[in-house]
Amino acid sequence: MTSPPPHVAVSNYKGGVGKTSLAQGLTVAAAEAGDRVLVIDMDAQGNLTRRLRAPLSPNPDERFGASLADVLQRPAKGEIERILVPCGYGGIYSERISVAPTHFDLELLARTAGQAASERRLLRALAGVTDDFDLVVIDTPPRLFCHLIDIAWTASDVILMPCEGEYEAVEAARRVKERVLEDRHTLNPDLEIAGMVVSRYRSNLTLHKQRAKEMEKIVGAEGICPTRLPELVAFKNMSEKALPIVECGSEGRHMASLYRDVYKWSRDRINTVMKGAA
Repeated sequence: MTSPPPHVAVSNYKGGVGKTSLAQGLTVAAAEAGDRVLVIDMDAQGNLTRRLRAPLSPNPDERFGASLADVLQRPAKGEIERILVPCGYGGIYSERISVAPTHFDLELLARTAGQAASERRLLRALAGVTDDFDLVVIDTPPRLFCHLIDIAWTASDVILMPCEGEYEAVEAARRVKERVLEDRHTLNPDLEIAGMVVSRYRSNLTLHKQRAKEMEKIVGAEGICPTRLPELVAFKNMSEKALPIVECGSEGRHMASLYRDVYKWSRDRINTVMKGAA
């Protein structure tokens, strides 16, 4: 029997640290490596949905019915399959990346947080569907205590945290670890933090080097990706233009190489962490 693919939640309590960019970059790098990727956009802002060019209909009725907001109301097993759409980049990306799109109506799920087993809805909706993929990437909102986070983490095997070299981002990452340790027995006893990826890194700043050392105290030196993602114009173009970063000029080709390195490290690290937790 084929092992299920790892379910990876990309999370940080602080916004603006490159969370959705990391989810986008890892997804594209995985497809370039030949992997089939299922992307779950659990952030009601829908930024990853837009960046992967998996837009929903402008018609409110059609949009709701074709999104996670509808599926996660009362999902049947495997129901997420009915809303999956291919990434809109074309070529290998459309062939290998499937997206469960979302929009702001996903926030309405907070009204149902008190219902029995409501945090298991995504897990139920994914049942049987993930067998056709090599990786599941779940982009989450920049929150710590909210129903969408509970749903996402319950369906995840590991958490991967992007973190820039700033005090607030490091403290936010620390709080993510604290919440996982305190609450995973009620959400997902097997949930682990795979590691951290340093984003928006400036190698000429002593402060950023110091903050990277502080990150090691959260996940250990082995949990810090050795490839650090710099702050380049291509990084912004990838999100603004909704393109694979390799198509964002010479800087983009350099960044694409870095994302491939991050993806390779992430897969190795995730495998190590999951084996250790088994």
